[in-house]
Amino acid sequence: MSGQSGRVLGILAVGLLAFACCGCFSDWLTTWQALVVGAVAACLAVAWLAVNTTRGLRERGPAQATAAAHLDAVVAQEYPTAHGLLTEERRGQMTPAEFSERYAGNDRITDYTIDGTTIVGGGGQLRAEVRGQVRFLTGEVAPLLVLLVREADGRWRVADSGTGRRW
Repeated sequence: MSGQSGRVLGILAVGLLAFACCGCFSDWLTTWQALVVGAVAACLAVAWLAVNTTRGLRERGPAQATAAAHLDAVVAQEYPTAHGLLTEERRGQMTPAEFSERYAGNDRITDYTIDGTTIVGGGGQLRAEVRGQVRFLTGEVAPLLVLLVREADGRWRVADSGTGRRW
């Protein structure tokens, strides 16, 4: 089911539930009719929950894989590759040379771990937050947050990333 179908299920569930409550209290519906409408609303709400949960689980893998590919390129100092995984907007804000400079010297990331990925949908565009830890050349360890968006072509791209010292 698409995101549009999920929204329709949610709207129908809320609408039917509101109709059942108003109908029961204003005597438009008998108690049994209100229970039937409420049961249908509950079934739609469960279907809506299932659609959204399944979508989030399905998108988590590709989003996390994109974050890992970006971080792998940064660790390997393949900065043009890592820069290429940024969103078009972000690439426009930072040249490949500026991107390379950001991760040079003591700020160079030598290792990372990913602790988890959360998919957030809203406004018609899916976003992901990948959390983990990074280790710098100095040995310092810091929390990591990589923000991704799913672009119109269906690919996940890195919108931003930061560590504890760069938030």
